[in-house]
Amino acid sequence: MVRLTSVPTIKNAPLPAEGNDSFSNAILAALVLGVPWFVKRIVPIVNRGGFYTYWFLVVIFGVPITVGYWALMSHYGPRKNEKVVLPGKPATDYYEIKDSDLKHQWGFTKDKIPMQIWHDAYFDGKIDTRGASRLSK
Repeated sequence: MVRLTSVPTIKNAPLPAEGNDSFSNAILAALVLGVPWFVKRIVPIVNRGGFYTYWFLVVIFGVPITVGYWALMSHYGPRKNEKVVLPGKPATDYYEIKDSDLKHQWGFTKDKIPMQIWHDAYFDGKIDTRGASRLSK
């Protein structure tokens, strides 16, 4: 259950949802400690090294392995809480395309507008965002 606040100074999030459920510290630790051990056993340059060589490899490989594991689990892992109903609205509910050429190209498709095109069109006045009051209805 998502805990909501009743304090007037703390607003509740519009879509309260918890993070990822598939992240495991044990798997992360096994990867950070196991991959350098495996590399030390397989690669001929470092397999004759000792204790300090292993910890050097842990330092070298630890950060990339950690970042890769976090990115992989964040992107592909299931959500921890499925109780919150996400809006599932099309992207055009959040902005209004004023330019007819841009509307013809991007307004009627389910594809998202690439960020660079949206950025340039917004600052040229061809796209306007819709207010938060309209989104909450």
